[in-house]
Amino acid sequence: MRWNRFKFRTSLVSAAALFSLLVPLGSSKHFLLSQDATQSAGQSAAQPADAPATQRPFLIMIDAAHGGSESGAVLNTTLAEKDVTLSVARRLRQELASRGLLSPLVRDADATVTTDQRAAAVNSAHPALYISIHATSQGKGMRIYSALLPAENDGNHGPFLDWKTAQSAALTRSRWMQSQIFAAIQKTGFPIRTLTAPLRPLTNITVPALAVEIAPTTGDVAQLATADYQQMVSAALSNSIALLRYKLETEPGP
Repeated sequence: MRWNRFKFRTSLVSAAALFSLLVPLGSSKHFLLSQDATQSAGQSAAQPADAPATQRPFLIMIDAAHGGSESGAVLNTTLAEKDVTLSVARRLRQELASRGLLSPLVRDADATVTTDQRAAAVNSAHPALYISIHATSQGKGMRIYSALLPAENDGNHGPFLDWKTAQSAALTRSRWMQSQIFAAIQKTGFPIRTLTAPLRPLTNITVPALAVEIAPTTGDVAQLATADYQQMVSAALSNSIALLRYKLETEPGP
């Protein structure tokens, strides 16, 4: 698995609105208007302050890592990570849809999408959870990552969030969701671990965000390309997310 370094490229049309909120400060830092400030401005423009708030749907955004010119890890001579992640992402979308959960894909084709574009699209949609799908030949089963941010975060100023540590406001909730998904899948006997790492775009996302890395359970990397294994992984994830939604509705987390 390769985690992309920071790159500046032309934004996607769907992400253009959010990128307009990036404000250059000095020569090397970029800041993002915080969610609270954005919502406050949007409310004052769109409806009276005393109007009832519209309840958001429980939206899950699924992101198939890599794509296009970014092939990701070469899992074997005929299997690229970008193809496995897209296939798993599509199966996960179907599984979640069967449980009544909306789950659009950030990448639904073999296209190059930068980490900035992914984060911008997610932040503008404001889902309940963002999941980035990765695949590897190393290890066994599944690993779930939450973001690891710098110990000292002095980049947040008033209504603005440092783009590099935008996840800070949602990190507690991200790790709570990580623990809930881990516990649900662990009960099935499927091998699973939880980790933290300074991963992009997790660090740039303002809502709960996790990365799921899938490895074979048999030691044979070809297992990653099989329909049965992808379906098993997708079902395990979707069941745990459906349970997570139930817990949020009955026993709200942090």
